[in-house]
Amino acid sequence: MRLWRWLLDQDVKRRTPVALAVVLLHGAAMAQTAPAATSADTLDSRNLFESGGQEGIGPRPFTSFAERLTTPVDKISIKVAADNLPADGVSGTDVSVQLVDGKGQVIREDVNVSIEVDGGARILLPGRLTSESGADRGDVDRIEPGVQVMVKNGQLQFKLIAPYRPDAVNLRVSVRGVVQRAVVRYVPDLREMIAVGLLEGRIRSDRFDPRKIAPAGDDDGFDTELRGFTKDFNGGKSQAGGRAALYLKGKIKGEYLLTLAYDSDKYPRNTLFKDVNPNDFYPVYGDSSVRGVDAQSNSKLYVRVDDKLSYLLWGDYTTQDTNPARQLSQYSRSLTGARGHYEEGRITANGFAAQQSYRQVIDEFPARGVSGPYAVSNPSGIKGSEKIEIIVRDRNRPSLVLKTTELTRTNDYEFEPFDGKILFRAPIPSFDDQLNPVSIRVTYEVEQGGASFWVYGADGALKLTDSATVGIAAVRDENPAAPYEVQGANARLKLGKNTELIAEVARTRSVVNTNANGFNTNNSNNFVGKSGELTGTAARVEIRHSDEDLRLRGYAIEASNDFNNATAGITGGKREAGVAGVYQVNKQVSINAEATRSDDRILDTRSDATALGIDLKLTDRLTIGGGVRHVNQDAVTLNGLTGNVCSNGATGSSTGFNNGFGISQQGNQQIDPATGLPVVCSPTSLSSTLPVAPTSLDRTSVFGRVGYKLTDTVNLLGELQRETGADNTTLYRVGADWQLDEKTRLYSRYEHARTFGGAYGLGVGDTANTFNVGVDTQYMKDGSLYSEYRLRDATNGRDVQTAVGLRNGWRVAEGLRLLTNVERLAATTGNATAAGLGLEYTGSELWKGSGRIEWREDPQNTNWLLTAGLARKIDRNWTLLARDFASRVLPRAGGAADRTQNRFQVGFAYRPVDTNKFDALGLYEHRIDNDRVALTDSTTHIANVRANYHPTRVWTLSGRAAFKRVNELLLGTVRDSYNAGLVGGRVTYDVTNRWSVGTLVSVLQGQNSARQYAYGLEVGYVVMDNLLVTLGYNWSGFRDGDLTGGDYTNRGWVFGMRYKFDEDLFKKNDPAVNKTLSPAVAPAQP
Repeated sequence: MRLWRWLLDQDVKRRTPVALAVVLLHGAAMAQTAPAATSADTLDSRNLFESGGQEGIGPRPFTSFAERLTTPVDKISIKVAADNLPADGVSGTDVSVQLVDGKGQVIREDVNVSIEVDGGARILLPGRLTSESGADRGDVDRIEPGVQVMVKNGQLQFKLIAPYRPDAVNLRVSVRGVVQRAVVRYVPDLREMIAVGLLEGRIRSDRFDPRKIAPAGDDDGFDTELRGFTKDFNGGKSQAGGRAALYLKGKIKGEYLLTLAYDSDKYPRNTLFKDVNPNDFYPVYGDSSVRGVDAQSNSKLYVRVDDKLSYLLWGDYTTQDTNPARQLSQYSRSLTGARGHYEEGRITANGFAAQQSYRQVIDEFPARGVSGPYAVSNPSGIKGSEKIEIIVRDRNRPSLVLKTTELTRTNDYEFEPFDGKILFRAPIPSFDDQLNPVSIRVTYEVEQGGASFWVYGADGALKLTDSATVGIAAVRDENPAAPYEVQGANARLKLGKNTELIAEVARTRSVVNTNANGFNTNNSNNFVGKSGELTGTAARVEIRHSDEDLRLRGYAIEASNDFNNATAGITGGKREAGVAGVYQVNKQVSINAEATRSDDRILDTRSDATALGIDLKLTDRLTIGGGVRHVNQDAVTLNGLTGNVCSNGATGSSTGFNNGFGISQQGNQQIDPATGLPVVCSPTSLSSTLPVAPTSLDRTSVFGRVGYKLTDTVNLLGELQRETGADNTTLYRVGADWQLDEKTRLYSRYEHARTFGGAYGLGVGDTANTFNVGVDTQYMKDGSLYSEYRLRDATNGRDVQTAVGLRNGWRVAEGLRLLTNVERLAATTGNATAAGLGLEYTGSELWKGSGRIEWREDPQNTNWLLTAGLARKIDRNWTLLARDFASRVLPRAGGAADRTQNRFQVGFAYRPVDTNKFDALGLYEHRIDNDRVALTDSTTHIANVRANYHPTRVWTLSGRAAFKRVNELLLGTVRDSYNAGLVGGRVTYDVTNRWSVGTLVSVLQGQNSARQYAYGLEVGYVVMDNLLVTLGYNWSGFRDGDLTGGDYTNRGWVFGMRYKFDEDLFKKNDPAVNKTLSPAVAPAQP
């Protein structure tokens, strides 16, 4: 019998009555199972040391006696023909799958198998012309995520199509609860060289003396000034500038892959990992081509040289180490600089170095059961540096992280259009299905300013034998305001086929709470009253065993008082130890036991918990269990259910506070990433205190639980727990799971427990109730190729997914996804309720749409969130995209003010398929931002149209028109308005194949009679292929009838030269390119 399976491995019956869903949503079958009987079990663990259960949630309930759904398949074998394959995006690799029963025999009956893959790879089934992301799909069930295929005689062969980027691709094959994974490594494809480049020079002379008036900017006229290489002369009236830009990719010396990008005119803009943002500029372009950025660098230069699995890099990178044995010395930053990776044989090594002025900020705050918006504490974050994770913590031990799920920008979250706050694609529940608290952790870089400093580090791992690996790591941050060091060593030993041991030690040196500007401020509860240089150490050891009969986990971890590493999973002064296991006596009986201890030397607290239980499977549908538990915890260690414990009295304060949810006076309490508890609130700007349990906990309880399989897809669960002693209160939990398909289930949970909770749901104080309804999916997060979002010949799937895509719903039909969430929390600081409903449709090739509405109410605020999106292919030439965002905050406290935000945007694209004579893009946007706190109201209208007309080969006409109107109310009494219009155009005529003439005009009409204008004439001559010389004369000026003497006019000439080249420039010795070397290759044309 395998554990952790029965809730997931239900046979899916597609047309389950809708009435059952209504019952679940209404709460008639409100359910809460017992917490996992042991922390030793995990679901779908990739290795023995992976914690947590399904994606984004903690361990599954009733694991000690759960048995997977009856299926003839006992094991799945996956064989991939090769490894270390080229990531060329087209080649296929043979994959063989074999299904075996419990006797080791190949299955002879037909079995439905689910195949999933991530990393941009694709599946090509036998007999199909295109992969499963194309038109000729063989998926027999397109409602369920992944590719479903019927396997005959226990054998299946298909092809795995390579991704375009080198990476480790995870391939997962599952049959109900039986899962097998394979990892296929893809290395850079040694492709032939491709290059594209530009050399540009320009001399500019103005008549106007620049010393008499400050220039308005770099783009006053029609020609963007070259900034990379510039030289002023003639008293500043003249300027010479040059630019060089190059992108190159291809093999060198026959065995290395070189990627190089350089742009002398590129200036750092505090953006890391720059990518194409579909929300920039126009909503839709009518173009289905896929756009991306290959060479991501915040500097002018990007260089990467690949040699199989090793590489050297100059550009943007992260320092995160994927070694599972490295936890205490883990160091995760987003930087621009040099990085190297070496992987050959038994050695793996990494090194990095960067000179910059960034510092890292880590914000963690509780999820609120809604999609957002959520804000970070520091408004100066570097764009693109953020790493957003969903954290699930143990409800009994908040410092223990059960599951960490890293999210992807655009796919999983975006930034709302007003304040740039985080808006998720789906509601983030306050609790998972085991009522473990869920939080949001945002790690990002902030520009500190001042002189640059070095950040560097290295790590390495040596595989001594096939079962033993050792590693070391060291990092140094020379930030003068917050110097930091961390060093560590680790060992990983495989004691047997199913047993692993990990040991690790680490040391940190940090400076905290000494800088008045907050650069090294640490609000963690463990650093209260401390300042200066602190040095600490930590050590851990962990052992895990997992086979068919026994799952066992033991661990011990200890950190000295001054140990400081927010990503280590433990804070200073802590000692944690525990052992947990499940033993299956036979197919009907299993025994589970657990014992844990946690000591905090700083707070002088201790927490002990033990449990022993037995579970019995009476029938295929009914399972019962029971046992005894004992808990001894100090009052400080008991966790109260809190909604908001801090209120901000000063707008803009960020110390221990996050104003991302609600208006600026009411926000999210920040969480200490190391302890999982709220940070210390600053007394200067924050009020209220964290509720503390009235007494300590020393209690024994007996419990009984039951699980009943109502149908093949519906499970009812429940538990009663009776406290012994003077206060013999009965606590209970009930719940229900509805298996929508093999990897998606709808769950509801209801719990009646103590307000201040300890281990196993025991606690002190009054009783309180918690209820939530949610959807849990287990499909691979990175397996999407956006194919379901593509509009025919109109736009790529990624752009449409950005506008209308929702996440984590359950599919009720092909192309139709439903999102639902309901939760109710009775907290020590007041009750909180959240609910949401969303719908997404992607089934048509001609239109896609989505909409959602979310509501949340707590003692401080009532919040509403509404988003909607529609993408429509009107005909072969016209495409339309519309989207809307609305947020409404209604404070419940007396005298508080509300805020309303709404942004409606619609865009169109006219891109003829048959001709290219005329094309156009346009958008209209309407914004409303009414902020009663700041006493401001703003209404904005924006319209913009661009068009190109190409009637014949020699004529090209382009034009644009834009309009903006703003109506404002300032300070609650002052009304103001602003209007602006822009009209511009350009006409080019090719006189001959070499000569061309053009004219340009642009007029910006501002408020009243203020006008800015520019005109120009240009003559161009093609000296040789790809070399263009231009000479132009521009007039630009400003007029305002209300300003006496405010008019000015500037005119001057511009001489420019532009040369474009490609990879043929480097092949002068190749007769196929240089025809003069061998005239016979290319005979003269008559």
